[in-house]
Amino acid sequence: MAYWGCVALIRGGLMAQVVRAYGNPSRLEEYLPDRDEPVDRWFTASNSGNARVIARTIIDLAPAAPSVVIDPFCGAGSSATAARLLGIRFAGAEIDPVLACVSLAKTRCGPSHGADLPRPPDKHDEPQLRCLRLLRELQKEEGGGELSEDQLLADLARAPAPVPGSTVVCGDSTDPANWADLKLPEAEAVMFTSPPFYGDWHGPDVPPPLRAEASDIVSTATNRGRPDARNGPRRGYCDLVVGALQAMESVAVHGTAVVEHEPGDDGTGNRLAVLSERIRDETTADVVEILTTGDFSGTGTLSLVVCRF
Repeated sequence: MAYWGCVALIRGGLMAQVVRAYGNPSRLEEYLPDRDEPVDRWFTASNSGNARVIARTIIDLAPAAPSVVIDPFCGAGSSATAARLLGIRFAGAEIDPVLACVSLAKTRCGPSHGADLPRPPDKHDEPQLRCLRLLRELQKEEGGGELSEDQLLADLARAPAPVPGSTVVCGDSTDPANWADLKLPEAEAVMFTSPPFYGDWHGPDVPPPLRAEASDIVSTATNRGRPDARNGPRRGYCDLVVGALQAMESVAVHGTAVVEHEPGDDGTGNRLAVLSERIRDETTADVVEILTTGDFSGTGTLSLVVCRF
């Protein structure tokens, strides 16, 4: 392991954190979503990553074989696709109903849902099929992959099978109640997540009828009501990370957390020192190391904060 230096993040007497260079991702093509990746290419969001790079990072940084991959801010489901590629159960949370439907489809749709896609909708259709139909409509929206129905079906045939027990909850991931019913294993979880880096994030802009359909789907699929990222108070990056770790503690889940960080372009800048201090003071997690990758977005270096919780 080649260390290029140890850097003290000094705030109120904090112990030094190990900071080292890391090669995942190593170039822009590995930072961005792969537009040819089956299933993951269906829809992407501003914070979507490369599913295969995420899968490689999970295996590299987990001290043991993961029992589950958790993403409390799963967005458009890159980490869900990564877990599917690895054949590992996925548990995600997403407050925006459109993105929750996208992640649910990437997590749980298989060839049987594709076979049902061409038939007329029925009020008794299961949520996965309704999510797949919503994705078909989202193809022409910003973030959509501009794929035909035949391409969606071909992706389902090519992709690994959905992993039993995988699911996505539409709700606030810092609320322990949203995790309580998922029966997560107590050990060897990997939490890989890319929380919203910027305070003005509000979910994808889609026509109101599609957003209403997404809200109805998730209320049926998860029994968590009809949350929406456009409602409620805005919380900062550090608040979200600490809240998610506290929620994991409340349901007695233990494992490794890998949290992406980029400097905010909204005046918040680099928050690594503040985040490390808050994790130490407000959770039982330990920051093991901070991995630096490269500058891909124009705001600064992408770092991975690695914790044991």
